[in-house]
Amino acid sequence: MSVADARAGVMRGWECTPTDVPENVPVDHKNNKTCMPATFIKGWRRNTLYGILIFLMILIFLNVALTLWIVSALKLSMNGIGPIKIVKGGIQLEGHSWVTDNLVASTITSQPAHPISFQSHRNFSVQVSDHHGVPHSKLLIKRDNIEFSGQVFHVRDSRGMNVFHASRDEVRVFADTFAVDGVGGLVVKNAVQVPFVRAPPGFDLQLESLTRRLDLRAPQSIHFESRAGGIDLTSQNDIKLNSIVGAIKIDSPNIVINNLKEASITDKPQKGIRGIKVYQLCACATGKLFLAAPDAPCAANDDDTDLCR
Repeated sequence: MSVADARAGVMRGWECTPTDVPENVPVDHKNNKTCMPATFIKGWRRNTLYGILIFLMILIFLNVALTLWIVSALKLSMNGIGPIKIVKGGIQLEGHSWVTDNLVASTITSQPAHPISFQSHRNFSVQVSDHHGVPHSKLLIKRDNIEFSGQVFHVRDSRGMNVFHASRDEVRVFADTFAVDGVGGLVVKNAVQVPFVRAPPGFDLQLESLTRRLDLRAPQSIHFESRAGGIDLTSQNDIKLNSIVGAIKIDSPNIVINNLKEASITDKPQKGIRGIKVYQLCACATGKLFLAAPDAPCAANDDDTDLCR
């Protein structure tokens, strides 16, 4: 570019005018055109293009800021999302986790030496279904009771041994002692079949029927034993001991029958045994027992209607 061109305000080369124009040719400033298109210089197209560029810059800035906020709020990392960590074979949760709908999992375990607890404001249910979605077993824990729906219910201890078994056919308790505490005891509407019934140390064993009778039946024998106390049989009406084939044996060094009625002495007693309180044990034709004097006949008077009644 020459000095004359610079004074005249003419720019040659890649700036404004083509390079093939001679230097000594005068330039018409009225018809001079710049190198940039008119779209970027003047008119509504220029304003619209600048507006779109500014809007895109703002949108990109908002997206970046929102992405950073989501990453910081959810605590995203290479291992998981916040308290949720992706481990081999599943996911690991730390702290408290809220489940608003159903939770489907094959195994739920806790960390070593850490407890696991499930809490619900209304009820908590565990359901097992097949691949078609048909439920087979369901455990429902409510506020005041626990319900289980299934074919068989098992309770095992830490060694894997059976403790409790319940099904439609039977209920079994696999324990050394089945203890029932409380004033009411154990109420059974039908029958109870047990090999052994005993009371805990320091307590009495009572078999009682308030409104009906109490039956004790065994195919071979019934054995009553009290090693440190007595056995009392109390009934409002009669107590019957019936043996169809064998005999009823009462084996004891002392057999005492209290409150038996005494028969009146029919003959004159002997003088040597008048002061000794010895009686005969007699029986009426009905089987009722009574006492008689040792030297009197073992029979009741004909006018004594109360003795053998």
